[in-house]
Amino acid sequence: MDVVKTLRENNIVPKKEFDQYFLTDEKIINEEIMAASLSKNDVVLEVGAGIGNITEKIGEKAKVIAIEKDYSFRNVLKTVKNANVLLGDALEILESLRTVAEKTGKTEFNKIISNIPYSISQDLLLEFLRHRFDVAVLIVQKEFADKLKEDKLGMLMKECAEVKVIKQVPAGKFYPVAIDSTMVIIKQKKKMDDNFWLFLTEIYKNRNKDTKKIIKNAPAKLAKKKIHQLTFEEVKLLYELGRDKAKS
Repeated sequence: MDVVKTLRENNIVPKKEFDQYFLTDEKIINEEIMAASLSKNDVVLEVGAGIGNITEKIGEKAKVIAIEKDYSFRNVLKTVKNANVLLGDALEILESLRTVAEKTGKTEFNKIISNIPYSISQDLLLEFLRHRFDVAVLIVQKEFADKLKEDKLGMLMKECAEVKVIKQVPAGKFYPVAIDSTMVIIKQKKKMDDNFWLFLTEIYKNRNKDTKKIIKNAPAKLAKKKIHQLTFEEVKLLYELGRDKAKS
């Protein structure tokens, strides 16, 4: 699909406030699809479907739930085969799907392929992790991809998933030109524990302070360690101690 031509034919001007940057490199799009190892039995979630150039590729191999906030793309997306297009705010739609899944015990999708809007990257990733899925192939801002290995977000990912960088995606591979990005593959191990995320958020507000100043009942062996020096196992220990204290 010719991205620029399609936009012009539909009188659509990319909106910066909606993070509308469209991947134009066919080779990279194909790599995304291949990384997800799709089959006809899969149901794939895509957030930010836009003109449907990736949606179309997914639809050739599997069913796709395509979420798009901008109603300008309605006419373009309705022509994509094998796609259930949901127009609206992605976070609200996903929360609604999660509520239904929790009631029925049935998941709406099992894989995710998405070039996610940069401005809501963290909120969207957290919402993904509240659902059950097998694998997510995402293109995210390079800076955000780096955070998946650091501090609170890195700790959460160690708890919930395995993360692997597939490749770097230069800014010039998008129209309009975006910023340097990274393609990652995330294999979920378990749904996220919102209480663990809240715990991480609180302690990393004081990442440079001694643990004993943040967590009063911290074991002596951890007391003088800075929060940012704690290993994943040590953070989990402190979290469990806090939960046990709350129960008693």
